[in-house]
Amino acid sequence: MTMERNYELMVILSPKLGEDEASAQNESILSLIKEIGGEIIKTDPWGKRMLAYPIEKITEAHYFVNYLNMDPAAVKGIKQQLNINEHVIRHMFVAKEK
Repeated sequence: MTMERNYELMVILSPKLGEDEASAQNESILSLIKEIGGEIIKTDPWGKRMLAYPIEKITEAHYFVNYLNMDPAAVKGIKQQLNINEHVIRHMFVAKEK
């Protein structure tokens, strides 16, 4: 039995995506997490917001905060997937206390 942990995953997606495309992109990230046995608790779409500072000349992006439960060993694999996803500008995993 692996010890699952609660995580908060913030995903910042390309402003080139429409609202629906951004949601679909976030859903596909959540599917990856479900495939490895993770559990999605809830998703908070923050919508399109200005970035705190420009990233590669991008000044605004779609923000999603996903609350999930998953095996800590699987985090690395998900991060690798996010790193190669061209629509993901930034992402951040934060481990939460139970």
